[in-house]
Amino acid sequence: MSDWPHDRIYTAAIRSIRAHVKSDADWRFTHIDALPERLARIAPLNPDERSLVSCFIDAQRWYVMTTSRIFGIARGARFECSPLEITHWKWGDSNESGRPEVGIATLSLKSGTHLRIAYERGAASAAPASYEQFWTNQYPTLGKSE
Repeated sequence: MSDWPHDRIYTAAIRSIRAHVKSDADWRFTHIDALPERLARIAPLNPDERSLVSCFIDAQRWYVMTTSRIFGIARGARFECSPLEITHWKWGDSNESGRPEVGIATLSLKSGTHLRIAYERGAASAAPASYEQFWTNQYPTLGKSE
């Protein structure tokens, strides 16, 4: 069993994400606190790890943001990193206004690597953006006030 605080992260992150998003009932690709069946078959979680935000666009464009990592397939290649390795998150235009419903985000890692991942635009883009905000603003102080 890991010492990583999956349960504490899950509780705080889900609360934060849900506070910043509108209802996820109408989203086509993105899910909060769930892995759709087709994604669960190809994206196994580690013991104690919990899914916070997931997005399955197609077999070559999907991600899972969990209590300890972000992993998936982008541009046909598998990727995996810790949210703590990310130094900068850059989201494309989240506004749909006649544009394609899939945007591209760039995650800059401490190693100098850049990951480009596809995400659902429009209201659904608030979910991964809120995941970013949790790791950037709340995680560093998680449990320090206790």
